[in-house]
Amino acid sequence: MVVDPYTPDEPHYECAGCGYRGSPDSSELCPDCGGQLRNIAVARE
Repeated sequence: MVVDPYTPDEPHYECAGCGYRGSPDSSELCPDCGGQLRNIAVARE
């Protein structure tokens, strides 16, 4: 079986406000500053 190294097993998020990186529990808000999280595992093209 071939594994695609560019397909993550779980999403990783980054806060545009403070730079927090992690996987939120169920919220789309940063646990540190309350800013908007974006999925950095997805291409933005």
